[in-house]
Amino acid sequence: MASFFNLTLDTTAPSNVTLAIEGGAAYASQQLVNLTIGTSDGVTTGYQMLIWGDVDTTYDANVQTLEGSSAWITYATSKQIKLSTGDASKTIYIKVRDDVYNPSGQASDSIILDTTVPVVTIAGPDLSKISKQSGKNVSAFSFSVDTIFEEYKVKVVSSSGAAHDVGAQIGTASGSTNMSGSAGGYPASTPINCQINGTDLETASNGDGVKIIKVFVLEGSGSWSV
Repeated sequence: MASFFNLTLDTTAPSNVTLAIEGGAAYASQQLVNLTIGTSDGVTTGYQMLIWGDVDTTYDANVQTLEGSSAWITYATSKQIKLSTGDASKTIYIKVRDDVYNPSGQASDSIILDTTVPVVTIAGPDLSKISKQSGKNVSAFSFSVDTIFEEYKVKVVSSSGAAHDVGAQIGTASGSTNMSGSAGGYPASTPINCQINGTDLETASNGDGVKIIKVFVLEGSGSWSV
């Protein structure tokens, strides 16, 4: 019979714990977000994590607003949580502990929740019927947005309620102007002047008839206008 045994002492906490909300994005357009979690420890068997911060406490009983109210759960490299209600900056915190409960230092990340959909207002057009003949082949209009936006596109769509990812983009090969833009930082309430040439319109949507022209803009939070 053995008169001894081996006992390992481990007082080293998990190293380099990291946390990113939505991959480190600056904005979130909805409350449900994904966390990306990491540590430089090569083996994480038996590890647990503790998450807290600006959350909807009804979504996950283990994830609460205060560290002391949250519960240790099995470590994972990803976790979905629900941010607290109200457009504002949100901060989430995390600690990771190893299989013998050595806790890491605190890591955190912040994101701005912005659920407001930008509103586009069109002025015009000056002509509601055009051809491809000089003098009657251009229709001009302008649009403005109630908030700062990052991108825009002018498309032919099948219905006024169409979303930004359907329809046909109007090109500029025949002289149409400001049919799209992605420079970012477009100011609120400042008109952008546009012109649609009949040839470009025909290329985007072949055949005579009434065409529905719709402007879509992308806000910094990732929300497209509707």
